[in-house]
Amino acid sequence: MKKSTPVSVYTILGLCFSFLIPFIVLLAFRSISPDPLTNSFVIIRELALFSILGILILIIFKGEKLNLASIGLHNRHWGKSILWSLLIMVVFIAVVLGCLTLFKVIGISYGQGDGKYNQVSLWVVSFMMLRAGIFEEIFYRGYVMERLYKINSNWLVFFLFPSVVFGLMHYQQGIGGIIIATLGGLVMSSFYWKTRDLKAVMIAHFMVDFIPNVLIPLIGGDM
Repeated sequence: MKKSTPVSVYTILGLCFSFLIPFIVLLAFRSISPDPLTNSFVIIRELALFSILGILILIIFKGEKLNLASIGLHNRHWGKSILWSLLIMVVFIAVVLGCLTLFKVIGISYGQGDGKYNQVSLWVVSFMMLRAGIFEEIFYRGYVMERLYKINSNWLVFFLFPSVVFGLMHYQQGIGGIIIATLGGLVMSSFYWKTRDLKAVMIAHFMVDFIPNVLIPLIGGDM
């Protein structure tokens, strides 16, 4: 195992920010959310999360004096990125289907099932899926994994821990949602660490959310 290397105070700040602030902001919005949710409320929430992402990027550029390539976000090899994203999607879907099959057998529920998003239009849901694909991959894969690896290269620290936190962020979907999000996070983390290409993982994340939540309802005529 490689030795821990010194890190800047801004990296420590960025890690604390990454682990704490998204959870606090989401918890705050959940505490005041209408039932059912409205388009305007969801848009405001998503913009607030994008603002948080902007602060993290500011920490990277102005504090750490690094660029987006330091979190695996670069403009190279788009063809390879798209091919990798397709493979990630296949593996992710296989994991989800396996989990859902197992959940049926052992009686674990999955999803919110409370109709909170019934009044939210598909274009707003699309915006939410786009935010999730960008925001969650930058925070829990690109930034957290790369920066934790600088501190401690033990895979339990830089690889497993962020995926567990990512899974717990989905607690509203019940134990099934936590399990699927954690395993899905491990899939995304595995491919990210292999390729160090965050855009491939972001594309895959967006698509595995977009297809069941927007594309299938749209094809089914649920406008």
